[in-house]
Amino acid sequence: MAYQFIASHNFSFVPATNFSFARFLFNEAEHLKQQGGEEVFTFYWKNIENQLFEARFSVILFNKNGFSPLKATFGGVEFSEELSEASLMSFLKSVTLALPKIDSLEITLCPTNYLTEKQVQMLENCLKNLDFKEKYSDQNYYINVSERPFYQVLLSKRYKQLLRKSERLGFSFQACRNPNLKEIHAFIARSRERKNRPMTMTLEVLERCFQLFPTQFYVFTLKKSENLLSVAVCIKISEHSLYTFYLADSDKYLGFSPSIGLLSGIYQFCQENKFRVLDLGIATEKGKLNEGLAFFKAHLGAESSLKKTFLLTFEKKL
Repeated sequence: MAYQFIASHNFSFVPATNFSFARFLFNEAEHLKQQGGEEVFTFYWKNIENQLFEARFSVILFNKNGFSPLKATFGGVEFSEELSEASLMSFLKSVTLALPKIDSLEITLCPTNYLTEKQVQMLENCLKNLDFKEKYSDQNYYINVSERPFYQVLLSKRYKQLLRKSERLGFSFQACRNPNLKEIHAFIARSRERKNRPMTMTLEVLERCFQLFPTQFYVFTLKKSENLLSVAVCIKISEHSLYTFYLADSDKYLGFSPSIGLLSGIYQFCQENKFRVLDLGIATEKGKLNEGLAFFKAHLGAESSLKKTFLLTFEKKL
């Protein structure tokens, strides 16, 4: 089967349709433009027979190195389930040859549950055959959304009790149509400061994300009367996956574990809007496990998958 390799520099070519694979927001042109860097290359693998794009891969150049992504949860290679390993290898080899001279290329792949087992194996085989080395691997937690109520998803008896308690106390869940982003950002910042975790996004950047991606960014809240108990900022990564980008709670209500009630509402939102996966994010940082976070996510009933980062170092010619 014949393919056409297309290289787009700084979005000189951006097809809108005819993709044969699940596309992720972090690899779309509008999101790539927000990640910074010096130059952006997006490579496409087009099936000449059916005219479908069967693979896509974007690389952002910064300081003589390539990154996928530069500033996002993941980047990596998107490709059709029908693509053969030999064809995927040809595509990735073409990418490495088409890139300008750089010192290294770092790729953070999507969590393995976003792909089929066959796709995961194929992609890792190709990367290793191209001399990519695994830099580190993070544990990513997710909940498969089904018809089961969230109460049945929970593994911890204690969490079940806390969820019932929040319902009895009348905590109210809301998917916010027009959130007060200044209030939401300040709430999240206070929660992260309490946990000695830096705020990764300024208010200005958060506001810009909601302006640029109004149908992909969501705010969810849990309240007691007018008091904010817990807040989440979620991102629609694909048609079937909702990612919990920020999850924060108030120190005044920690005894109620309001995040559990909030996640229960988000899970129901996923059911109503046909999301198949509620992605709770990683419980590691560059391979180092946060045991408390992993315990919390696992006892919510979340499963874990791997999110791997690979590095290719190019030989320097004297």
